[in-house]
Amino acid sequence: MPAMMFHDCDSTHRQNIGTSDFEAFMEDLAGHTVLITGANRGLGAAFVEAALARHADTVYAAARNPRALPPFSDPARVVPVPLDVTDPEAMAAAAKQATGVDLLISNAGVPCYGPVLGDQDEETFRAAVEVNLFGPLRLVRTFAGTRDRPGTGVIFVLSAAAVALSRSAPMYSASKAACLMLALAVREELRGTGAHVTIVLPGFMDTAMAAGFDLPKASPTHVAERSLDGWSAGQNTVWPDRFAEVVRGAVGEKYQRLLDEPRTTRSEMQAAFLDG
Repeated sequence: MPAMMFHDCDSTHRQNIGTSDFEAFMEDLAGHTVLITGANRGLGAAFVEAALARHADTVYAAARNPRALPPFSDPARVVPVPLDVTDPEAMAAAAKQATGVDLLISNAGVPCYGPVLGDQDEETFRAAVEVNLFGPLRLVRTFAGTRDRPGTGVIFVLSAAAVALSRSAPMYSASKAACLMLALAVREELRGTGAHVTIVLPGFMDTAMAAGFDLPKASPTHVAERSLDGWSAGQNTVWPDRFAEVVRGAVGEKYQRLLDEPRTTRSEMQAAFLDG
């Protein structure tokens, strides 16, 4: 595969806005309370720092082991939350602790390598689906406060592998593709409430999950910034890095419209079928 260069889309975007707009852009979470799952490392930790930089009032940093959270730049605004997204009781306890959440960032996820017809037992596959699909489902159903108020919303961190099958981790692709449909359903159910749902489809990132891939990788900071940029701008889908952009180009505008306007597009297809 030819080497892929990652251009700084954030810098290009910000060069096109004035100073006052840039200042507002970097304070777009002022007055907001944010909860981030999988905040102990990688992209989750980058989301915490990005939310702090954008003046979020409080950032709930959720992780299975809060003691594993790294030191953050402004710890006074960070509240550690113990949360295993596969545990309903832990989720309920987290909801009691993390009150008034405006923006929910569903980031926790696990890989699942190996062929579907290989030697892995079914429990390995089920564990990936439990985290990558039922974890986000449990999260958005439990934190009802993010669902129906203007200025609130959800960011679903998925993967370009939800759209383009991963050769090394097909069950990971399957779990993320299922969560993609879940995220589309949540967005459609929240239309007209003022809450906004953004789906993020990153490619290769410089995290532990992708350590075994000898490919150019986007930084977690870059992906976190692009994701928050997109949510703040009301974007439905964010392809935050160069590999993701390549995937977007491959699937084309018609698929993009399916992601952005699934209900309208489905209605049009059904009308065309009935007119057929």
